[in-house]
Amino acid sequence: MEEPTVDVPDSAIPLGELAAGRSVLVRGPAMSGKYDLLLRLLGSLADCSILVSTSRQERGAREDFAEYGDPDCFGIVDCASRVQGRDDDEGDLVRYASSPNNLTEVGVKFTDLVDSFQDDGVDHAAVGVHSLSELLMYDGTEQVYQFIRVLLAESQGMDWPTVAVIDDDAAGEQAVTTLTQPFDAVITTRRDDDGGRSFRYQDSGSEPSEWVAF
Repeated sequence: MEEPTVDVPDSAIPLGELAAGRSVLVRGPAMSGKYDLLLRLLGSLADCSILVSTSRQERGAREDFAEYGDPDCFGIVDCASRVQGRDDDEGDLVRYASSPNNLTEVGVKFTDLVDSFQDDGVDHAAVGVHSLSELLMYDGTEQVYQFIRVLLAESQGMDWPTVAVIDDDAAGEQAVTTLTQPFDAVITTRRDDDGGRSFRYQDSGSEPSEWVAF
């Protein structure tokens, strides 16, 4: 496996360690750059990626990712299109779940897409989930916790890194604390007084890094 080479503000993020199959939760308030950081990390951690997209439809998510990585090796479990009335056919790079409410179906679609990637010879990919706070709108914290534990176990069993996002404002501190537990590390984002954004990285059981602008 090659070391990550895409330019990411990595003074505080051990990209090589994450790429070897670790997991990180990106948390922070609204409009603090969590989605942008997720896409940057997916593009940095592997040549190919799979995104479980709870609210962004497949076409938009692929266009978003094109700035950071190869959109032709970017698989998407689209949980939004069928809720909004679209019924497109599935292909090599997309699976459609009926809604974010059916976590069992979302998990099945994810596994199916992983199998498709492996059949195509992809032996290392990064996994993204955007977002856990969206899932909490439909299910309780315990159900989302179990879902992410199963997804992390599947990804880590293949040494695939995983990056998930949660909105602190929408989820609430108790849910965020619970859903942080299965992850190896946490990245916290914030909005700065000057209008910029910054983050800090923290391994489980360690002190957080200094704040880094991005």
